[in-house]
Amino acid sequence: MPEAETEKPICPFLLVSQTQDWIGVADGKLAIALGDFNNDNHLDIIVTERDNNKMNIFLGNGDGSFPKNPTTSITCSSLPYSIAVGDFNNDSWLDIAVANHNHNNIGFFFGYDNGTFTIEKIYSTGASRPLALSVHDFNDDEQLDIAVANDGTNNIGVLLGYGNGTFANQLTFSTGFDSRPHAIVVADFNSDNRLDIAVANAGTNNIGVFLGNGNGTFSNQTTYPAGSNPVSLAVGDFNKDGRMDIVVSNSNGHNVRILLGNDNGVFTSQAIYATGFGSYPSSVAVRDFNKDDRLDIIVAHSGNNKLSFFVGHGDGTFEKQRLYSIAIGVSQMIVADDLNNDTWTDIVIAVDNAFNIAVFLGGPDKNFTNLTTYSTGGHAYTMSVAVGDFNNDARLDIVEANYRRDDIGVFLGDGDGNFAMKIEYSTGSGSQPCFVTAGDFNNDTRLDIVVANYGTNNIGIFFGKGDGNFFNQTVYSTGSGSKPYSVAIGDFNNDTRQDIVVANYGTNSVGIFLGKGNGTFSNQTTYTIDGYPIFVTVGDLNKDDRLDIVIVNDYDDNVRIWFGNDDGTFSMKITCRTGLGSRPYSVAVGDFNGDTQLDIVVANYGTNNLGVFLGNDDGTFLNQTTYPTDRGPWSVVVGDLNNDTYLDLIVANNGDNNIGVLLGYGDGTFLIQTTYSTGWDSQPHGVAIGDFNNDNRLDVTVALYYYFSIGIFLGYYKSPFTVPVVYSSGLIPTPLALAVADFDNDNQSDIIAANNDGNVAIYLNTANGSFPSSTLYSTGYFTALSSVAVGDFNNDSQFDVVVANHDSDNIVFFLGLGNGSFGSAMSYTTGFKSGPCSVAVGDFNSDNRLDFVNVNNRDSTIALFLHYGFGAFMNKEIYSTASDKPSRSVGFGDFNRDTIVDIVVPNPSNSTITVLLGNGKGAFLNPTIYSTGFGSVPIAVAVGDFNNDTRLDIVAATKNGFNIGIFLGNIDGTFQKPIPYTDKDVFDVTGLDVGDFNNDARLDIVITSFSGYCIWVYFGNGDGIFLTSIKHSTGYYSWPWGVVVSDFNNDARLDIAVANKWNYSVGIFLGSGDGSFSNQSTYSTGENSLPIGLTFGDFNNDNRMDIVVANYNSENIGVFLNNGDGTFMEQATYMTGKQSGPYWVAVGDFNKDAQLDIAVVLSLSDNLAIYFGDGNGTFNHRTIFGTGPTTYPWYT
Repeated sequence: MPEAETEKPICPFLLVSQTQDWIGVADGKLAIALGDFNNDNHLDIIVTERDNNKMNIFLGNGDGSFPKNPTTSITCSSLPYSIAVGDFNNDSWLDIAVANHNHNNIGFFFGYDNGTFTIEKIYSTGASRPLALSVHDFNDDEQLDIAVANDGTNNIGVLLGYGNGTFANQLTFSTGFDSRPHAIVVADFNSDNRLDIAVANAGTNNIGVFLGNGNGTFSNQTTYPAGSNPVSLAVGDFNKDGRMDIVVSNSNGHNVRILLGNDNGVFTSQAIYATGFGSYPSSVAVRDFNKDDRLDIIVAHSGNNKLSFFVGHGDGTFEKQRLYSIAIGVSQMIVADDLNNDTWTDIVIAVDNAFNIAVFLGGPDKNFTNLTTYSTGGHAYTMSVAVGDFNNDARLDIVEANYRRDDIGVFLGDGDGNFAMKIEYSTGSGSQPCFVTAGDFNNDTRLDIVVANYGTNNIGIFFGKGDGNFFNQTVYSTGSGSKPYSVAIGDFNNDTRQDIVVANYGTNSVGIFLGKGNGTFSNQTTYTIDGYPIFVTVGDLNKDDRLDIVIVNDYDDNVRIWFGNDDGTFSMKITCRTGLGSRPYSVAVGDFNGDTQLDIVVANYGTNNLGVFLGNDDGTFLNQTTYPTDRGPWSVVVGDLNNDTYLDLIVANNGDNNIGVLLGYGDGTFLIQTTYSTGWDSQPHGVAIGDFNNDNRLDVTVALYYYFSIGIFLGYYKSPFTVPVVYSSGLIPTPLALAVADFDNDNQSDIIAANNDGNVAIYLNTANGSFPSSTLYSTGYFTALSSVAVGDFNNDSQFDVVVANHDSDNIVFFLGLGNGSFGSAMSYTTGFKSGPCSVAVGDFNSDNRLDFVNVNNRDSTIALFLHYGFGAFMNKEIYSTASDKPSRSVGFGDFNRDTIVDIVVPNPSNSTITVLLGNGKGAFLNPTIYSTGFGSVPIAVAVGDFNNDTRLDIVAATKNGFNIGIFLGNIDGTFQKPIPYTDKDVFDVTGLDVGDFNNDARLDIVITSFSGYCIWVYFGNGDGIFLTSIKHSTGYYSWPWGVVVSDFNNDARLDIAVANKWNYSVGIFLGSGDGSFSNQSTYSTGENSLPIGLTFGDFNNDNRMDIVVANYNSENIGVFLNNGDGTFMEQATYMTGKQSGPYWVAVGDFNKDAQLDIAVVLSLSDNLAIYFGDGNGTFNHRTIFGTGPTTYPWYT
């Protein structure tokens, strides 16, 4: 059947670093402009040396290249801060204007037609300290004028030109007291055919717009909020409505802001896009970089060696940034134009601290080309590929091993990425060759081939003739029944001759063949390796200048390292575990974090991931960090695919018929994989890399087992995505919920996770950004915990933990001891088959004691437990939610401003929310029902003042209707109809919380997307409207559930914690304060723990927010103690009991001992359990409260 015709994709934009064009200048503080200064129709570059008071001109060659040294240097007045070009005297030759900051003037250099200029002519700007210039005709006399941003006098100046190189005295227009204008742009903002001016006021954090009158004068300034320290502006029509829009870079805000223009010169703030904490964006440029007829944005970072690239959608919105690295320094200024006349926009940047300018040529990023295949013969079952120049023509060739055809095939390359037909060489009848590689074994400078013959128990050597042909195979036995599976080469005895190591799968050994340099080898020396060695590689792992051996053992789930001696022998081995059931198939080495120490990556076939072990100088390794792949990762290789000097990973995913690319950050971490199909049922096995078409980009070749062929992917890939760092806490428990609080009183937020094995796990936060271990606390039931919350339940000033045990129908409390540990669990039944799924805390009867409330999903009730002192609670009060099945969420606040706590709960079965107004006596008035829309299925609610009217509002997240709906509150406790927000990319919302993530005094919203494997952050305008949403990945197949907001690293910026149900972890996103967040760091809640609910509190009285999580499947709650820097210790778990089902947690001081306690709903045992905190992060005992038979409590 023919495939449906699809729209051809627009070519994505690629910036190619022109390494020959790191153009040198003598000193820093650079500004740049472009122009054709010698009238040869090629763009030239002019750049200031601010500290040397001069400008340098580099005349372009027309192909995007420039001379290494300036063609012309020009002396300026003093501290040239900005330059602009134009023909000011109408002689058809470009002239230069420069803002001399220290001498308070503008200097003019009039050009000749050969790229040289007159001496400087000065025009005073008073005491203005000019910073930025723009050249246009402001009074419609067809003569160029100049606008200048005057930092010292807080105004802009306009110098009207006479067309003969002279100018009138400047007219000034105020930008406001202490405004400090830094950048200036010109456009027609109100569609009246008169030029207007916009200026970035760095001192007052706004953009000023001056509408032009057409005669060189301007209206008074109208200002628009910009962000923190706006320093650069650019204009363009971002939403294709025929009106000019503005983009501003906010240096201290680490972001860019978009302002969309209207016909009347008025602007509306559209969106903020983060450039990353510490980026300090300094310059912004706008062009259609990818030729899709939509404007894009590129931003220079002065805080790091990156560029941000935002691809425009054409509707005023942009994709999340893509980052490009600048190898030699940070960028101060960026300009864009077509330097090589290929119709693609190029960029020039000033590399401030390296005293250079750099040219990046634009072009289409072809990523990897479509797969090209070359047949290896019928029923070949190709297993392995390797590359080398076999005919000495400086072009890479390919050799492959055919398992069923008993031969190897050589494909000679033509240097353009094409290959000739296969030349076959027999490996012997029944040999079953399964691995091949190349080396020079007889020192004749011609590459030879070695192959592992699995079926005939030997290795075969094919000596090269140097013309692409080989002599017949010479074999060396690896021993009876050895079944050699892979080989590697290296000089193991330091005699400058290549030796061979082979993994003997059948005899559990590795064999060493020492080369004699003439093509012969010693007899095999073997070393016993338990666990079926399947793959071997070599490297100097302990930096002793001796090659070591790295072996992966399929059935023992480990990597084993043997350290080499000088004489070709090996001794002292270490073992690195790859995880239960991982079945590692392949291994490679490389320096992934730039510490000059080799690291290891292993393809874990059984667990569908890559494991990375970062190396130490002594040959030891850190614990494995895993990165998800597709099914059946068979082979992995290492190389720099995107020419950023950082090693990347390429993996053949046998089970899903693709290759995966994971780009490296250079710090030992990698992006989430991007996959390229190898064809249905192709079953890729071996993979290798090389530059097959001599374009200085690595290409990929892969052995296609069931296609009887090899595949070629040309090109390379770039990606903006990140991956989490994972901390393991055990093998079986799965966290279902988590919360944060400071459990050990070290002023750092820790984490508590509720697991599915009836335990809670406490992760104490260390000072180095990690959570090294967890402490488990049993709830007494081997059931799944569903929710966790923290609070000081006994008034001991220590955080305690409460967890909902869904399957055991109880709530379990752990009282914190203040040192990161907790007392024994105390449980409260939530009733037979009540199914507690969520728990929250508050003072519902105004007695200054924390009470708690939980939602029961099986009997559709809310259970209220009133605290009567010393951490004990009265029997529950039951309230119907007017639904046959409520959700696992509850929110509370004073909705009618009577100082009494009220409650809101979502009802998924009838698509409503229920509001219960409190009467101050521990009871509630009749419920009020509000619709969320037919079939919407609301599953979570939160409370906040979203329109800044001092009245509490409600946000509801739904599964099938709008993603979020805002119910604005009235003064009497009633609510308006919801304002819906729907995004087609957001689905299966499971968690919800609120906070001000960008420090604009307006509440924002975060939600979790269960099947989207991400969180979404919605930014509020302060009027109940939310215009912008940003996605952050929680990792493939993570299934994020609960989410909470707190400041986990004590930087006065809100962070986010999320319970990743199927990744069995708690994820932390540290906030930058501008709406952007760090990459996710994850902390394990234990294998199969299924974390669902979480909350936070200071459990150990260190003024740091710790986290507690309800782990549904491991039937515990987990407590993560905070290290104070946004990292956490491993979880400490507290069992919630067998078949308890802890679902949600809440915290409070329930026994007035000044220590936070934890309440957890046990959804399967119809109970509520309270864990009383000891104030040191531990919980010493618990009390169980019933929620009623078949109540199935879910939330507290």
